[in-house]
Order: sequence, then C-alpha cells, then structure tokens
Amino acid sequence: MKRVKRAFTLIELLVVIAIIAILAAILFPVFARAREKARQTSCLSNMKQMGTAAMMYVQDYDERFPISYYLSRNAAGQPCAFTFLAAIEPYVKNRQIYQCPSEPRAMDVDAGFKGIGVAGGECGGFTLASYNFNYAITNISASIASIEFPAETALASDGNLALPGACNFNLFDSPVQARHNDIVNACYADGHAKTFTAKLSGCTGLNINRNALRQYCITSGAYTRWCGQQPAPDVCRDELWGFAKQDQWGWCTQGAP
Repeated sequence: MKRVKRAFTLIELLVVIAIIAILAAILFPVFARAREKARQTSCLSNMKQMGTAAMMYVQDYDERFPISYYLSRNAAGQPCAFTFLAAIEPYVKNRQIYQCPSEPRAMDVDAGFKGIGVAGGECGGFTLASYNFNYAITNISASIASIEFPAETALASDGNLALPGACNFNLFDSPVQARHNDIVNACYADGHAKTFTAKLSGCTGLNINRNALRQYCITSGAYTRWCGQQPAPDVCRDELWGFAKQDQWGWCTQGAP
C-alpha cells in the first residue's frame, strides 16, 4: 500500500507560530533582565574601583577627599575645571571605568563645562562619564574623620548632572539614575560598593548636555529623607547628597557635620 505524505495544514502552522510567539514574549524579558544584571555587575565593579581610588587619594592627601571641581587654567591659558575625575585618575589609570555599560554616554563632562561658559572645559579633557558624586563631601573636601557613618555615606553613584528647570532640578543637581532594573550602584566613603533601589517619578528634565534626564526617587537607605523630618512617601529625594546619620525614625541624611 502506497503511503501518502501529509503536509501541515494552515491551522497547524498558525498554532505553531502562536506557540513560538508566546514563548518569545515570555523569554525575551527574562533574557533582557539577565543581560542588564550582567551590566549591573560590571558597573558595580567600576564603582568599587572608584571607591578604592578615592581611598588611595585620601591616604595621600591628609585624609581628605578630592574637591568636586575647581577652576584652573589649561596649557592654552583658558579657564578650565579640574574635577574629581581628574583627581583620582592617577589611581585609576583607566578612564573607561567612569562609564556605565548600561549608559556609557550619559554625559559629556568637557562639553558640559564649555556649555556653561568655562572655555577650557574639563582640564583633563574628560568627556564621557556615567557617574556623579555626593557634593556634600566633595564641595568641602571633607575629611574621613568627619564622616560618622562612612559605610552609609555615599561618595559616587549611577547619576547625571542636571540643568535647572523641570523636576525642581537646579544647575549641577546630581540626580541618581536607576539604570539596572530600578537598581542604582554606588560606592561609599569607606571604599566599598553596593546597590540601592529607586523608582521613576514620571518627571523628565535636561542634563548639562541638554539631553533628556529622567527623575528617579530613592526608595531605600539613608538618602530617602532629611534628618529630623518624619518619613513621607510622597516626597521624592533624587540625589545622594549629605552625610548619613540616625534619628528617632532611623537612617537619614544631613548637611555638613
């Protein structure tokens, strides 16, 4: 008896295609999150290296942290900004650690300073960067001895520099960026690195390069509120600014000690 070859019917093909589409819809987000987790791990390593470099700087400079930036002059005699990035570069020796793999072109530091009128830009010509600093520490070149809780006081994190305008941003505000599935990587004033959580506020402003800058509200750790203020879930704190303290409600932050 001759065997008749049977082909797939149209309905059977449509069922197979539908199954593949359902599996893809389930698996693609899983793969995307796994890929982002790998980038977060790489980014956290960058933060650890920055924290270690800052600790080495502190040991060499009277136990004080680098200042965030100060005006100097470049070889052409133009005013330029010597930044924290340039200060710790001798201990890093690799500018790529200043770039988060999830957003390596977050801001152009050199162009940003030129854009606000500093003709020489960043003194070291630093361009692409993805991290920002706790200016409560770096604006006053704080000493390590002045920080009561260094393991809870942030030094640098996934972040950006803002232009004044939307989201109550002021010039040189340094909002965090939760680039890793609502996770922010940060290094702390004792040199270690860890993560904390943040969520989108729904507000979007501009960074120093006039690119879109999303506002994230910190949801865990000392930087969710100011010391002396009761916890208020509707208040959005978007910066790692201040020194970690404790009050009757737990962890909080305040200005210069």
